[in-house]
Amino acid sequence: MDCRVYVLVSGTVQGVFFRASAKKIADELHLTGWVRNLDDGRVEAIIEG
Repeated sequence: MDCRVYVLVSGTVQGVFFRASAKKIADELHLTGWVRNLDDGRVEAIIEG
């Protein structure tokens, strides 16, 4: 059964390879979605699988 999760991450998440690390883990787990930086310093993601 697939599901979709919406995530907002705050703290020190921009400029520390957070998005690249999230993509690597998602690829290993065969998940899809997207991750993007927000202007307020948070990171937003949709993860499916």
